[in-house]
Amino acid sequence: MSRGKKIAEQIIDKYCIKNSRDLNLEEIANAEGLIIEESNISGSLGKIIFNDDYGLILINKSINNEGLKRFTIAHEMGHYLINKYSSQNKHGWTINSFGDYISNRNHETEADHFAAELLMHKPWFSKFIKNIPVCLDLIKQISAEFNVSLTAAALRYAEIGQYPIAVIMSKDAAVQWSFLNEYFPCKYLPGGSRVPKESNAWDFFNGKEMSEDEDLIPAKSWFKQDLRCKATTYLYEQNIVIPVINSVMTILWQSEYD
Repeated sequence: MSRGKKIAEQIIDKYCIKNSRDLNLEEIANAEGLIIEESNISGSLGKIIFNDDYGLILINKSINNEGLKRFTIAHEMGHYLINKYSSQNKHGWTINSFGDYISNRNHETEADHFAAELLMHKPWFSKFIKNIPVCLDLIKQISAEFNVSLTAAALRYAEIGQYPIAVIMSKDAAVQWSFLNEYFPCKYLPGGSRVPKESNAWDFFNGKEMSEDEDLIPAKSWFKQDLRCKATTYLYEQNIVIPVINSVMTILWQSEYD
């Protein structure tokens, strides 16, 4: 288990938090010596400045998605609690750091792990999904229940859920990052791959109205370079536009047509 997840579990135990609805981020932050303020921040969603005993979290006041705001706050809290005694005392996070969520390479990863575990504690999350097969409606239910963004909800399901799922973030018609869980039938989608014309996401990037309905699509449309991906494999696909970063999140899950 990562350090970020362990510290999040300690915080949950310390404040005797029984479920996600009992989780008050501002109260926890204040108790830990942190003040949260909204500010005009350029180039990031949140920043934190701290020393050994207290700190200031600045949240970009342009964020109008409550779930994204909460994840940003929790992420910055993670920096403080994980790196409290580090000599490096300034950190910033942008939406692109969701790529670090799955790369496990640096302190941004640990802060994301902290935020995901704090907001969607594994026992609470597992009980909520109850081994339900993935679909966009379930991701939306997770987002509402835990008050997080759809992206955070989808990634957490991909991490914990036991059904095949891929989460792909695209910008300017190219894949920025992807997370394919261990049950997903295809395994290789390099960054920079072009969004396939068969995908509804293609319409968005070409100035057309994009359908957000569930669609059936050949797996090879997305995974052209994956030699292990069968030509007979079909996937369900749904896309969601994320206006704040002019991107599209694609969720893929396995169909019965294989």
